Amino acid sequence: MSLYQDRLLTEGIRIIEKSTPSDQFHADYAELSFEQALTKRTKLAELRYQISPVLKHFHQLFTVFYSLLCILFFIIGASSVSQLLVNQSNSQINFFWAIVLFLAPNLLSLIIWLFVFFKPGALRSSWLANISLSLISLLDKLLHKPHDQHPYYTTLFRYYFEHQFGTYLGRARISLVSHLWWSCYLMGATLSLLLVLATHQVDFIWQTTILSEDVFMQITQLLTAMPDALGITVPNMNDVAQASIGAVNSLSSAQENRVSWANLLIFSLTIYALLPRVILMLFFKQRVKSKQSHYQINFSLPYYVQLKGQLQPVSSRSFISDPDSQSEDNIDLAAHNTLSGNNDFPTDALPLAVELNGALLNSVRGLIALTYSHSLINVIDGQTQQQAISLITHSKATNLALYVDIKRVPDRGWLSFVKKCSSDPSMTVYLIILGEVVLQEDDRASLRFKDWVEMASQAGIDASYITYKQISEVESE
Repeated sequence: MSLYQDRLLTEGIRIIEKSTPSDQFHADYAELSFEQALTKRTKLAELRYQISPVLKHFHQLFTVFYSLLCILFFIIGASSVSQLLVNQSNSQINFFWAIVLFLAPNLLSLIIWLFVFFKPGALRSSWLANISLSLISLLDKLLHKPHDQHPYYTTLFRYYFEHQFGTYLGRARISLVSHLWWSCYLMGATLSLLLVLATHQVDFIWQTTILSEDVFMQITQLLTAMPDALGITVPNMNDVAQASIGAVNSLSSAQENRVSWANLLIFSLTIYALLPRVILMLFFKQRVKSKQSHYQINFSLPYYVQLKGQLQPVSSRSFISDPDSQSEDNIDLAAHNTLSGNNDFPTDALPLAVELNGALLNSVRGLIALTYSHSLINVIDGQTQQQAISLITHSKATNLALYVDIKRVPDRGWLSFVKKCSSDPSMTVYLIILGEVVLQEDDRASLRFKDWVEMASQAGIDASYITYKQISEVESE
């Protein structure tokens, strides 16, 4: 199993366990890095959830879906030659009409693809996703018996679909599929055209009502420039004039004209239409493989923050800024319910609360008024966030005290806000985590505390400046 498949399997387990990771997969993770520990846990969880066969089935299902549409587009391309260009009652091919039929739609689809590829948000069309999902689901019902389904089959299917066509892989994957299907269509048309020209004698003509002969001369010069340089026999300007309706040619010159026009038509369809699609298809195939090999799990998600607290508890890691000055580097949550080397924060620190509810806010307001020279701001939305950042900028504060509720799950929004607040290297951030109970090893509050510590480390907050305070202690102060 490749590294990409391992990570996809880990994400599948996250989808099943939702926001709270299971604590039933016990092993010795202490000496491993988090990614190694996560890989070990994934193998244990796979024995229970059995996700690998489901993901393999999805891969096969999507492959079958792509293949069936490739066959369909090949057939459409092959039949288009006999339907639109040649039939039993007509042995003539309007050359420029053939060029328009095959090159114009291909060029138009390339323009649409470029628009979709480079326009932000163009791939978020819900109707396109719903149609694609419906077609693949219908195919799955035909191939997969309902009673054989995994209990989390539908959830995993939607995740797999969103992963394949979502933000990370979506542009490359859709581009690959689009160019693959067009390549099949043009391949079918090219082979069918070769078969028709090999088994039928056709004359190439052009006709018009409103255009002049000069237009066809210019188009022919443009199309014949490359094959003529390669030494391929192609029509000259006299051949263009003779190809008009009503022109009479000798038998020998007529056959030569047929060959030269056939060469130009096959060359145009192959080089100007099919080859660019094949090149783009191969490029995006390699692009998909590259993105898969570089795929990374977002460890800042609350699920992984909590999981890291389970696999590598904070209580087993050092909280001492200077390890040489201490003989013990482990935290005993039961004995140290205030986990900070410095509980007396600077009085000039700027106090900020992040999404505290009314009860907690009222509990800390009195303490804030007695401890700090600045008033408290409770950041609850974009407006108060901008207000807090503006206050930090104008106050020239070098110390920041952040009050948070331990019940709240730390997320990327909080991490981004703290990084904005502490963008000045001279800023020192103190984190005060408020809770109702005394922290006990392995209880829910303790695990959530460790989540906060992990997120704080990502925000660059020194571990010695992290404190847990019970609300009763705050009210008594």
